[in-house]
Amino acid sequence: MMVSTRRFSLVLVFLLLAACQQQVQPTPKPIPNELTAIALTPTATLTPAPTATETPLPATATIPPTVGPSPTVGPSPTVGPSPTPLTPTPAASLQQFSYCDTPFGPASDERFSASLRNLTIARSSLGDQFILEFDQQRGPVSGKVVCIQPGAASVLGATETLSSVLRIELPLWQQDAAWAASALTVTQAVRVDAASHIESVVVQAMPDRSAGVVFELGLDATVAFSAKLEGNRLVIQLADAPTEPLGADPLGTAQGRPLPPVQPLVFGRAGDILKFEQGGVQIISSTLALETDVALSPDRARMAFCRTAPDALADQGALWVSDLDGSNEQLLADVGGCLDPAWSFDGSAVWFVAPWSAAPPVSYRLWTVSTAGGDPNPKSSLDEWSRRMPQPLPDGDVLSVGSGEGGRSVLLLTNSETGVSRLVGQSSLGAYASIGTALLNPAGTQIAVEAVRADGGADVLLLDRRGRVLRSITGSWWNRPLAWSTDGTLYYLVTTCRAGLVLSYELHSLKGSSDTTIVSGGSLGDIGAAVATDEGLVYVRATEGGLAVRGPEPLIAGPSELWIIETQSGSRSPLISVSDGITLLR
Repeated sequence: MMVSTRRFSLVLVFLLLAACQQQVQPTPKPIPNELTAIALTPTATLTPAPTATETPLPATATIPPTVGPSPTVGPSPTVGPSPTPLTPTPAASLQQFSYCDTPFGPASDERFSASLRNLTIARSSLGDQFILEFDQQRGPVSGKVVCIQPGAASVLGATETLSSVLRIELPLWQQDAAWAASALTVTQAVRVDAASHIESVVVQAMPDRSAGVVFELGLDATVAFSAKLEGNRLVIQLADAPTEPLGADPLGTAQGRPLPPVQPLVFGRAGDILKFEQGGVQIISSTLALETDVALSPDRARMAFCRTAPDALADQGALWVSDLDGSNEQLLADVGGCLDPAWSFDGSAVWFVAPWSAAPPVSYRLWTVSTAGGDPNPKSSLDEWSRRMPQPLPDGDVLSVGSGEGGRSVLLLTNSETGVSRLVGQSSLGAYASIGTALLNPAGTQIAVEAVRADGGADVLLLDRRGRVLRSITGSWWNRPLAWSTDGTLYYLVTTCRAGLVLSYELHSLKGSSDTTIVSGGSLGDIGAAVATDEGLVYVRATEGGLAVRGPEPLIAGPSELWIIETQSGSRSPLISVSDGITLLR
């Protein structure tokens, strides 16, 4: 008999955690082309549950909760040639699918009680199905399904061969007698030859809790999904056919021939500073020390940067300046720390922050120093606010983001002479949980604030210098300001939904009352820092996504690229590619 090269050995592990410990039975060797289901029965005597003889079942895999007579088994089906690829599913049928976190059931904190009557792996015309059938149900079933990176899985074991993991979270499922009745008392093999993408399934009751159950499905591809309750069944439907937006990733797909940027761009990589100019890359600073942050002078002829010893913490460096080619280095300030350098509007001084408390949480203070030399001066009082991201204004004052106890964030305007700070925009920002970043436009008249909501998403609030709201960008999971251009255009990135694997995005430009969507799509990578140039928008693209939820600016550590997009035509092209993370862009 021919044997298919397609691997269908899937492992389903039930870890039903009772109040007492239990002895884990040995895992039988998986049978080719079959799913091996390993079930542990909670017991107070640590006696292993009896093991039944493995019996092949039909291709639709239904796992019964109790042991009955072994079904009559006919001849095993002959394995033929690889199946013909599926016909693409009509777009109308795929509208129900997405890569976004998908809730099911009512949005409440009411717990429910139920036993798991059946777990079924089947096929429909659209793709694989994973079905949970509940029994003895009291209260409404609720939870959510999320698609995550294999490395973010918390229940699955080996994930190296997986492309994605579908995680089904039921945090309000009580671990009571009904749940305990879900325990299987046999180890049996279930045929799932029809499954195309499901490689492994694991379920775990959350330890040390009275409620909460998690299923994780290991998948061999990144597929869209849907989730819905049908009576006492939860049906997770996977889509064989690719769906938007993952089929189109314009920010990672070259199109046309945009002009390269004329102005030099500075970026950080592996603790070094590099420059991209005239199509080439030049190393500006490559020492044993780590250059952790960079700011360019208003005329882009000089740079200020923080340099830290390799055995020190990132914020314990000193402030240096040099010409843009790396020559004429000069130590400007050493006050025990350096982060977030920023040049004054006239280029005569550099602002930065340094820690003033060693005990956690570390608090940062504003400092300024003349570029002509001299002693650095502290410019903020030792109050309740830790200040980061200073941005000088034309009149000499400085804007910063202050953080306090309990995760509170505020926007602060500090007088450069007296050091007195006042809150800016608190009437609108006070309704938000925190502030992510704040970008001052080149004229120093408007501030784009990434305002983080209580649900974890973010809006962009456009404020004037007095803190009045000029415009609010809302309605999506995460809205992130990227860069201002010299003509006052704000570029921002919209992450349309919360997701752990696929970034579903829209790139926008906002000038005055005109808001334009430049491109939209989806990516397994991510979008980092950006700089607006005369030719377009230059941005950092991570070719691989991280483990965090998509939306906030990612911490890029893996392979990454610099791209440019001509924002009028949408023409775009990569500029450089590196094997590790581009950590900053100026």
